[in-house]
Order: sequence, then structure tokens, then C-alpha cells
Amino acid sequence: MKRRLVCFLIAAVMLCGTVGQVFAGGSGDRAKKSSGQLHFVYVTPLLSHPVWLIAKNGFDQACRELGIQGDWIGPSIISPEEMAKLVDTAIAQKADALITQGLVPAPPVQNAVDAGIPVLIVDSDLSDVDRLAFFGKDTAVQAQAFYADVLKKLGPNTPLNVSIQVASLSYEVAHNQIADIEKAFGKHPGGFKLVSRSESKSEKIQSATEWERTFNAYPAINVAINLAAEAGPACATVVQEKGIRSKVLVYAVDDVDETLDLVRSGGIDGTVATSFFNYGYQATYWLYQHIKDGKKPATVINDAGTILINKENVDNYADALKVKKDL
Repeated sequence: MKRRLVCFLIAAVMLCGTVGQVFAGGSGDRAKKSSGQLHFVYVTPLLSHPVWLIAKNGFDQACRELGIQGDWIGPSIISPEEMAKLVDTAIAQKADALITQGLVPAPPVQNAVDAGIPVLIVDSDLSDVDRLAFFGKDTAVQAQAFYADVLKKLGPNTPLNVSIQVASLSYEVAHNQIADIEKAFGKHPGGFKLVSRSESKSEKIQSATEWERTFNAYPAINVAINLAAEAGPACATVVQEKGIRSKVLVYAVDDVDETLDLVRSGGIDGTVATSFFNYGYQATYWLYQHIKDGKKPATVINDAGTILINKENVDNYADALKVKKDL
């Protein structure tokens, strides 16, 4: 996806210490900002990750529709510290609004709020920040969706030996998702055991390596749940290569093309998606309506829409994840 460098690239790189983070606009260069034009900054945790580029599409579209100068910035690999530096840069540039994800440390984001910049958090929350709103996945709905599909396929009497892979076990969002899965699966009549947890570190090769080790160590696994976008396809490959696909249900998250193709072909049983498009599109509209009209969402915590995609709905689910709700 094309990204245009803006005039303060040099300052951003000096602050970030890596050329992997650039201020890239969906609505025009910072130097060309017209009088009175709003300037929104989106600090993503992964600059070019496929699932976050879905959010970029939504952000760019909203910026075009609203006449906003929007900058899409972030590290090329997960780095809360680099995200924090980019938030500092947005504050220094006197941005009109900030959208970011909860891996960034809270203090610099609160500094943005204290500087008069409204903030909207997506995907994983920062409850210590006085944000306008949080817009994300309902992890309890996700867990119930996984369990309902497993129950349908394996029945109530099959013991469930479950392994879960997340991007990083150091993040609160990972523990929240695992806890909700344990709660949903814990009621299974045939018994449930969470036999292992692993990390992909947001790298497909790392994910595949961890799944290879996991299946070798725990051959009784019959449900593999992947809570990172790259992990589902990696797990599907390992399961296929080991010849155990008929014995293991494989679940993923997010609706990147590779995952959807695997759902269609039967390599993955289902993937739970929330609207990354609305992480960009809806979030931008809410901030715009707040700045222009003083509106606020009725609640701070808001579900972006959480659904299980399987063979039955894989070709017609997309419109349900692009519904805009005005404040």
C-alpha cells in the first residue's frame, strides 16, 4: 500500500530511531494542510501488518470523506517504546486528534489528553487514560463463539484439550482473552483442559515453530486457538504437514485474505473477526463529531462488532463489519 512521506519525516525518524516509522498521510502531506483543516494522527502498533492495513483503509476513507489530513504512523515491529515516541511527536505537532492501540504506555497518551487532544483507543484498552472511547473486540463473545463451534463439531462428551497461541503473553489483552476462553470452555460437560500457551511474537515463522513444538509435546491437543493474525495460517500449515488435521480443530482471529482462504478451503474451522475497518473509519468519525459538535459516545467501552466467520458466511460477512454508527 502506498504511503506518502510528510514534511516532518526527519523529525519523526530522529525521535523514533528507526526508518520503519514514518508519518504517512491518507489525506495529503502535512505541509499542504489547508487553513482550518483538522489533523488526525493514527499510531498503529504495526505499520504494515495486513490486519492493521484494514484499519488504515478505513482511516484513509474517513479522512477523505471528512477532508481531514490524516497521518498513519507506527513501528515496523511491535515496540511500545517506539509507539510512545510517536505519540510524543503527534503532541509536538499539535495534532487535533489521536487514535492508537493499547500496547502503547499510558503516560504519553494521557499527556496528549492533557494537551487538549481527544484520544480514541482501539483493539486493546488503556483504562488509566481519560480517552473519549475504547472501540474493540468483545472477548467474551469471541470465547463463546469458539466454544459454540467446538461443541457443534465435537459434541458434549468429547474431552477438550486446548492449546492457545497469542502474540505476546506479556500483554494484558492476551490474558483477558485466555481468561474468557477458560470461562466459556470450563462448562464443557466432557471436561476441559488448557494444556499449553505459546507466543507468536507477531512473526509467522516463530508461530509455526512454537506450534511444531507444542504438538510434539502435547499430542492429545484437539483444539488449537490462535489469537494473533499470523498464528492461524501458521498453525494450519503445521497441522497439515503433521497429518493431524482430522484430529485438531483450528481457529484463528481476524479476516486477512490468507485466513479467509483457509476457511474456504477447510484448513481453518473458523476465525473470529472484529471490524478493523471501523478501527479506522468509525474511530475517525467519532473523533470528528466530538470535535465539531461536542458529541460523546453513550459509553466509553464499545464493541466494534465480533463475529465468527466460517464456510457458511465467509463470502457475505464483510458488510456487517462496516456499519457506521454516528454519535
